[in-house]
Amino acid sequence: MLDSLITSKTRTKLLMKIFINSNMPACFRNLASRFGDSTNDIRQEINRLEDAHPFESELVQNKKVYPANTMHPFYEYIH
Repeated sequence: MLDSLITSKTRTKLLMKIFINSNMPACFRNLASRFGDSTNDIRQEINRLEDAHPFESELVQNKKVYPANTMHPFYEYIH
């Protein structure tokens, strides 16, 4: 269903990874290698999604991680 609403496959993968695995915050570089996308593609999609606040961004041991925003209106639906 998300594929019909969101045309970017990378964005769909990001949302699913962050919301479904909400107990495991995602690291930027790990997302790029896991999805087989370039780090630039991941960065662009994260920047586009930040305004909608589906995740929080935190700095952990000099790495930026993206845990799910469990208060987001779509969290329960996607999770």
